[in-house]
Amino acid sequence: MHNSPSPEQVENFVTRRMSLRHLRVLLALDTGGSVSAAAELLHVTQPAVSKALAELEQELGITLFARRGRGFRATPLCERLLALGRKLESDLRRGAEDAASIARGASGALLIGATNAALAQVLPDAMAAMKRDFPQVTLSVRTHAVSDLFAELRAGRLDLVVARTPDHDMVPDLAHTSLGSTREVLVISQLHPLARERQVTWAQLNEQGWVWHLPGTRSRALRDTLWQRMGLPLPNQLIETGDTMLALSMLRRLPLLAILPEPVARMAAQRELVKILPLAVEIPLSDLMMWHLPEPQSELVTRFKALMCEAALNTAPPLNTAQV
Repeated sequence: MHNSPSPEQVENFVTRRMSLRHLRVLLALDTGGSVSAAAELLHVTQPAVSKALAELEQELGITLFARRGRGFRATPLCERLLALGRKLESDLRRGAEDAASIARGASGALLIGATNAALAQVLPDAMAAMKRDFPQVTLSVRTHAVSDLFAELRAGRLDLVVARTPDHDMVPDLAHTSLGSTREVLVISQLHPLARERQVTWAQLNEQGWVWHLPGTRSRALRDTLWQRMGLPLPNQLIETGDTMLALSMLRRLPLLAILPEPVARMAAQRELVKILPLAVEIPLSDLMMWHLPEPQSELVTRFKALMCEAALNTAPPLNTAQV
């Protein structure tokens, strides 16, 4: 290959002459790792794949895949083209889904990624308001690790992500809006004998059974640090989970303690599953954030963002645990 093309040459080729067929060949080569595997994925002949790759490399004047024996490794420019291809494939898939929704009498879909911090109140409130305004819009919520949600957002498989992200982990390539802070509180199962005590201490509770977050998670690290500051050994009667619904189910079945987001705790207390204890949980939490791609958003996404902000403002004021 000759000298690297200028940015203008790359932009001109990608915007004017590069086809979706070329991008799909690159995606198949990256997925399959070889010409033969790519041909099988695309249901075409190996010479057809080799020809498409050669056309691209000749037009751009640069190698897109570094050969390693019989395999390939994408070069930096190819990685960028692969990201473009994944985004276009996702957009086409979303467009097809929206068209199918319209044909069924619906009017589009909104794909939302969320972590546990959003599931108790703010997100459900906004979703209820959205369904009142747009009853035929399909709302789809996916819950994964926040890193996976961000990857799906970048790939166009999600419209929004609602998550609590530490300030030092802010994601510069995504736009975000703060939905405010949510603190955590200490709860005890209504089944627990200590739930009827007028006063309890951290040391006393430390000897009881707890629902604790999974090792290696930020939530677990924050709890472990709190215990260290209090000079207490970590509890040794633990059920470890990152799933809030499972935590509530266990609190309903066993005499346990847990630290929960305040909206979740308040809801569980109203259902008489738990009692909120008047001991301050001094865990520094980041704001709940709403993330999206920086490019202009659709009407549905713009409307839902407004409803999320409105729901966050209408969230009940923080509970004064000293008065519980």
